[in-house]
Amino acid sequence: MRLKQIEFFRLQIQLCMPIKHHLAEHTYSENLVVKVVTDSGVAGYGEGVARQYVTGETTDASLSFLRDYLIPRINGYGATDPADLMQTFTDLVPSHQRIQAPAACCALELAIFDAAGKTWGLSLTDLLGGTNQPFVYSAIIPMMDHASFQRLLSLIRDQRMAFVKIKVGNNKDLEILSQVRQTLGEEVDLRVDANGAWSAEQAEERIAAMMVYGISAVEQPVAKENFHGLKRVSESVPIPVIADESVCFEQDAENLASQEACQIFNLRLSKCGGILAAARIYEIGRKKGINAQLGCQVGETGILAAAGRHLATSLELLYHEGSYASYLLEEDIVNEPVSFGLGGLAQPLAGHGLGVTVNEDALQRLAVLHEKISIL
Repeated sequence: MRLKQIEFFRLQIQLCMPIKHHLAEHTYSENLVVKVVTDSGVAGYGEGVARQYVTGETTDASLSFLRDYLIPRINGYGATDPADLMQTFTDLVPSHQRIQAPAACCALELAIFDAAGKTWGLSLTDLLGGTNQPFVYSAIIPMMDHASFQRLLSLIRDQRMAFVKIKVGNNKDLEILSQVRQTLGEEVDLRVDANGAWSAEQAEERIAAMMVYGISAVEQPVAKENFHGLKRVSESVPIPVIADESVCFEQDAENLASQEACQIFNLRLSKCGGILAAARIYEIGRKKGINAQLGCQVGETGILAAAGRHLATSLELLYHEGSYASYLLEEDIVNEPVSFGLGGLAQPLAGHGLGVTVNEDALQRLAVLHEKISIL
């Protein structure tokens, strides 16, 4: 398999409702989609979603990195088999370069893997050595107005979701937790995500107050760079602490693991720079007894959702987030909805590559930028 052409698209997709947490509020999503075409005419698609407040990366930076660094690197790129693919792509984008634009690296990696899977008749799960086991997604409750909160809470109850994550970090936290627990009952697993809203001392106080509602874990209680504070909270509260914004790259994972600063890593493919990088962070954690959960970017389409599902069937993860496009996006760009059923139950994706097909009309319509480049 050799690459002959690359296209990239900058999309703007409206969200069905505003999504707010301590660090940001989104009314639309800006997504980078990469399409590669092989010498045999097979097309593969990948996606990245840059979030400056997480990795420091903007969509403009992603596009520049793609044009100036990644595309020159893949001139003449090819792979003969899955093992060759895994090794050559790891060598293609070294970690010290990937941290500059992880969303661009993720989009390119997934596009190449999608094309490779289609070429060799394998799913991405097959390429990763996964087992095609079903799993359960969590619901996420952002900060929102009362009417929207009530509608979402009713939907979560009707869907019988077993796992729920609640965005916290303001003076309504306890009220929201109380309503969620009253509506969903005592059996639902509730965890909270502060997105770095607190100091370590505040986190200890807030978490102590929340324990009456039976929360199971707390995500990113302190600012992303505050590893010392994260360790302090981890040592002082009776529930696991999840690192999200604090763990974007392998070096972050190594630092957190060496300091024993958390109990769980949150793996978001675009944040980490792709599925292979996320798997390496997972292995760093495992060696130190740190578990992991699958995370997602607000506004990701079915392309990233499908990739996340393949990762989830390849690793042992505590919690799973994603596949929200049908609820969150006004329009998706894949033909097969990547969603979940009652209780959040998700089945493995059938088919080769990512297991989804892209609607080219929707892709073109939602694109505010489209470029096509031939590869030597």
